[in-house]
Amino acid sequence: MPKRSRVIFSKIERVMNRLIAFVVVIGVMAASARAQVSAVTVLTPRLFGHFVGDVLTDEVDVRVVDGTELDMASVPQPGFLNQWLELVGSRVDMVSDRGGKLYRLHLSYQTFYPALDARQLAVPGFTLTLKSGAHIYPAPVPAWSFGISPLREVLPPARASGGQYMQPNIVPAYYDTRDEAYRALRLAGVGLIALALLAYHLAWWPFARRRRRPFARAARVIRKALASGDMQSGYREALIALHRALDQTAGQSILSADAPEFFAQHPAFARMQDEFTRFFASSQSVFFGDNPAGALASFGSLDLRRFSEALVVAERSAP
Repeated sequence: MPKRSRVIFSKIERVMNRLIAFVVVIGVMAASARAQVSAVTVLTPRLFGHFVGDVLTDEVDVRVVDGTELDMASVPQPGFLNQWLELVGSRVDMVSDRGGKLYRLHLSYQTFYPALDARQLAVPGFTLTLKSGAHIYPAPVPAWSFGISPLREVLPPARASGGQYMQPNIVPAYYDTRDEAYRALRLAGVGLIALALLAYHLAWWPFARRRRRPFARAARVIRKALASGDMQSGYREALIALHRALDQTAGQSILSADAPEFFAQHPAFARMQDEFTRFFASSQSVFFGDNPAGALASFGSLDLRRFSEALVVAERSAP
């Protein structure tokens, strides 16, 4: 073989070897990129029945292996993509996904295409960039199409003479609301009755001048006295408050001997005769027998408080 031919074949062989090495490297890089990016999925809205001004939101799911990060600079940013399509919203969420990561892009597009007939329009694709250490991997997101329709017919069919294409507004239908009004009045009446009962119970105007409740006031004094900390002094104050309430209710001073007459005039308290007996006995021990300890043992502070609360309930039910 001539020397010149051998030189030519040698050069061709070197070029082929370099070409083969380049193809191998490209194949390895593509395989590595596929290994880093598990899947790219586009979740589109409905692909038909859209009109000018509609906003279409799609989701792009990019699953990658752990350790691979999405370059946020490659995410599309809001702005016009062409004369009739604008990206009005862009958001990225990231969650863990079976040992890897899932990047979910929420993209909102608004169309301004004034269609004269039903046709398909394409939302352009784009390429995301993923990083893993010093390596960069592309993740192409494919384009997708949707159908858009005109708002009205370009050439509507001819109408008879005198016909109008623009129709008048629909006359509002009559709705009888008398049942609802009567129901509202009944509920308002019930509410007023309940308010009147509450006003009577709490002695609001115009019931402020009705009979006072001495036992209710005494119960508040007793709770405060028994919670003061000084048991004997508080107990004495509680007994005095209850004596005064009993005298105000009867209209005169009441002792143990006057109890039968008091029950006859105020039958609402007759069911508590045993408690009244214990109360008078404790009062006798404290004020005349100088035995507060014995009084506390036979009719303690808790018994006295419960007795006062029972008197309040009976007082409310009394005519």
